[in-house]
Amino acid sequence: MEIYGLEGVIYSDNRHQLRVRIAEGYDGYDEQVYELEERQAPYNDPFSLFGSVIDGSLELPKYSLSSLENNMIVMEILDAAIQSAKSGRTIALSQPNK
Repeated sequence: MEIYGLEGVIYSDNRHQLRVRIAEGYDGYDEQVYELEERQAPYNDPFSLFGSVIDGSLELPKYSLSSLENNMIVMEILDAAIQSAKSGRTIALSQPNK
């Protein structure tokens, strides 16, 4: 995965390493590499995590990164972005249920 910003980029080359490049001038950059530890099962593999949720051996907290609640919000944001790009208008998001 690659994430591009105004001042740099983050590369996720694999699940154990991140590279962060911060722009320096027009064609230079400073790069830092971060080594990530292995996560405990089932969090170390998205399919194992999904399987654990499906078989009931794991219940995700509301609004955790992999939860249904969080992903429904993400889908609403993405849908609003598509609508906004097509129409050229600002699309308001719904208010969260508290």
